[in-house]
Amino acid sequence: MNNRYLKARTLARIKHIGQQYGERPYYSHLETVSRLASPFGINAMIVAQLHDVIEDTETSVDELAADFGFLVADAVKYMTDGKLNDRMKRKIEINQRLASLDIDEEAGRLALIVKACDRLANVRASKKASEAHFKMYQQEHNAFKQAVYRKGLCEAIWWELDTLIERRA
Repeated sequence: MNNRYLKARTLARIKHIGQQYGERPYYSHLETVSRLASPFGINAMIVAQLHDVIEDTETSVDELAADFGFLVADAVKYMTDGKLNDRMKRKIEINQRLASLDIDEEAGRLALIVKACDRLANVRASKKASEAHFKMYQQEHNAFKQAVYRKGLCEAIWWELDTLIERRA
């Protein structure tokens, strides 16, 4: 395994210590997203490990840039939800940011890939464990897809995500 990936994985596990993803330790979600992102390269896997670290911990963008470079830090920053308490307002804000990303910019491309992988991981998990969360993702799907989907970028991820959402609609 790549040393940078192992460093990201270790940092994420330390930063998210004590946090849960349903009944499991939070790192189980990060591992799932990282596996989904693996066909897109080591940087996608690193971003997958770190994708919630700014949002859910006291970690800063500057810390990530110092440890992993600006490419990874920028991709994680692009994916990070704001601190608004209202989920709908938070999602509107992040969807606007994601919709503006250009896949010709590597950090933007990585953010879009990992965001799709993250959503697929969440939809898969909610389908098994939380009907309420699944319905929430179902309701958000069109706006999310409009913001994040780019033709030709991680089509297999989108195929499964669309299929899961539509199968239960």
